[in-house]
Amino acid sequence: MKVEIVEIEQQNKNERVLQEQDDGSFTMVIDQKDAESIDNSEKALLETAYPTIRNALSKHLENISKKKPLKTPGGKK
Repeated sequence: MKVEIVEIEQQNKNERVLQEQDDGSFTMVIDQKDAESIDNSEKALLETAYPTIRNALSKHLENISKKKPLKTPGGKK
């Protein structure tokens, strides 16, 4: 997982919205007031990280399940 915090010129007048990018990463733009608050910044980071973590875990478990042979009733493979 890679976390980047970048200051941008554009002011976000809308509510902060989580957006998935074409490469599967997630971004969120917050306003200056929220960026200066440790609690609001932490909340934005956690809201952004959660879907990334879930997506990575889902792919990991999917890959594991593809490697395991299917079990048939009665314990035979």
